[in-house]
Amino acid sequence: MASLASVDDSHLTCAICLDIVDDAVETCCCHQLFCELCVKGVSTCPLCRKNLVTSVSYVIRRMVGNIEKPCEYCKITFKRANLKSHIEVCIKKPTGCILDGCDFNGTREATLNHLITSHGKELTSQNYKIVSQQNFNDSSSTSADMICRKTNSFGRSARLGETGKYYCTGPLDTGCRCCNAFCGPTNGCNCTACFSLDLTSRKLPPGYFVNNHGYTVRKGEFWQGQRRYYCGRKVMPLVTRNGSQTDGWCGDDDGDNCDRCKIIQSQLEVGGCYSEFIQS
Repeated sequence: MASLASVDDSHLTCAICLDIVDDAVETCCCHQLFCELCVKGVSTCPLCRKNLVTSVSYVIRRMVGNIEKPCEYCKITFKRANLKSHIEVCIKKPTGCILDGCDFNGTREATLNHLITSHGKELTSQNYKIVSQQNFNDSSSTSADMICRKTNSFGRSARLGETGKYYCTGPLDTGCRCCNAFCGPTNGCNCTACFSLDLTSRKLPPGYFVNNHGYTVRKGEFWQGQRRYYCGRKVMPLVTRNGSQTDGWCGDDDGDNCDRCKIIQSQLEVGGCYSEFIQS
């Protein structure tokens, strides 16, 4: 089998930006590859001029994700799938001082040293801690904003997808087999760090979670020997594949549950990818 290093990169090039495709999509008309961002808002294929219809090319995304590329700031080489996550926390990335009135700019590493040497007193003072806590609790801050871009616990930038769930586009750490092995970017399961953002941003009480379609779920009463998770939506057939009869709703307290709630149920069980979020 040919290694990724032997693959001709020209077959993975976007015809618009002429770089290796980022978030690859394939046209239905002439089966050419483009970056998802490059054809956003484009209605006509740039090559054959037919009506442009694209689909996500998951195979190419996995191939491109395994190609190595150096970070533009620290020059350390990473797989492209992990590069965006690294850049978010790269110590050589240019950044500015976080304190109001200070115009210092430098690498993240230099900025950290600057904060210690130039603002150590402010950072450790009781007044600064109080102001910081007030800013954190302020409803106008990004920590309380349920819509804005957030940074998850993996250090990746996460945004809302079409499901209303947070996605960072990084590789999934869940071992999920129902998706394409990446967190988003628009739908499907998300990594544990983004799953945590879903719960905190929606301020869900203990025992409530979000399935991979973006709907809130919780457990119902015992039914056929177990408590199942339900989203409460009218999405069920009147007779399920296993022969159970339903009233058309997933729950809300008993009966069979929908396919999406079956997935989140398996993910929340002991040993499941989200089991760490179950409070004992």
